Formats: sequence, structure tokens, C-alpha cells
Amino acid sequence: MSRELREVAVPGEYLGVAEEFLPGPGAYESDYRLRAAVIGQVLRDRINKVVSVRPFKAVTLPQQGAIVIAVITEVREDIARSKIYIVNNLPLKYPFTGILHATQIAEKTGEVKQIYEHLRIGDFVRARVLNRTPPYLLTIRDPKLGVVLASCSKCGATLKPSGDKLTCPQCGNTEKRKIAQGYGKL
Repeated sequence: MSRELREVAVPGEYLGVAEEFLPGPGAYESDYRLRAAVIGQVLRDRINKVVSVRPFKAVTLPQQGAIVIAVITEVREDIARSKIYIVNNLPLKYPFTGILHATQIAEKTGEVKQIYEHLRIGDFVRARVLNRTPPYLLTIRDPKLGVVLASCSKCGATLKPSGDKLTCPQCGNTEKRKIAQGYGKL
């Protein structure tokens, strides 16, 4: 048999080195070390050189190319961190971390000078996953992707689209964001 059932692993647990195995479903590589992404049984396929973790419960993991809904939790000069709550219209029980680099925000390269002009903490974004392992790298460069719901930074009311900007119906404040097609629909 090419597969061996082994030990039980928990998320982040060391499974081996990248020179020995490739990460399969439920596993990921970090600093040339393979680690578990879910709680489950470790499967080592010695013929194909793949280590996977079969989850005890079905877990929805963001896959490369998946469309996700995330909430921005931190904005820095060149990156924004987020928590992913929905993957391909399926709500997650526990969120995953997503990273948006400045180069993955504007549709044209070089348009982003400051991320804060395009995203703010608390914004809900529709994004595409670029990789297979946590933390998940995200992009909102496509016109269908970007901010789908945002709050006014002055009064907290939900912002409404007004051309290429968002306007607060309560206090009249106007803010700029990278607005997704279908703003207001999660």
C-alpha cells in the first residue's frame, strides 16, 4: 500500500521537511518545514512523496483561485491583513488570515501609493486567493473584487457608492476605496 496512516496532528504541528515530502491537502510548507493545517490523521504517501492530513471533521480551506469575503483587520504602508470568513459563498467556522500586498490592490501596477486610500480597517472585501497555504495571499485587482461594504470613519454609518467614491448618508463624509462591482452585496 502506498499510503500509511500515522499519528494525529493539530494545526501548526511539524510533519517533516520539504526535501522529503510535498504538502498535500490539510498540510502546508513554511520555512522548508511541512506543517498540519487541520486536526486529523497524518497520511504519508511514500511513493508520490506527499504528506497530507485527513481532517476529523470536514473543513473548508481556501484553495488557490477561490473567491473569499474577508474583513480588513490591519492596514500598514505596503500590506493589509484580514480575516477570511467566507470561501466560495460558504461561511467558515473559524477564520483564516489573509494578506493583501499593495501590488495586489489596483488594477494597474503602480497606482497604489498608500493602501489607506483604498482599504480601511473594518472594510469587507471580496478577494481571490493566490496561494494554497496560510497565511493566504489575496488580490483585489479584478474590477469584480474589492471593498463590498464599508463604514464611515467619522460616524460609523454604512457608506453608499457615489461614482468612484463612497459617501456617508448620515454626515455627508466622502471616502475613497477600491470599490468592487456589486458593492453592498456580500
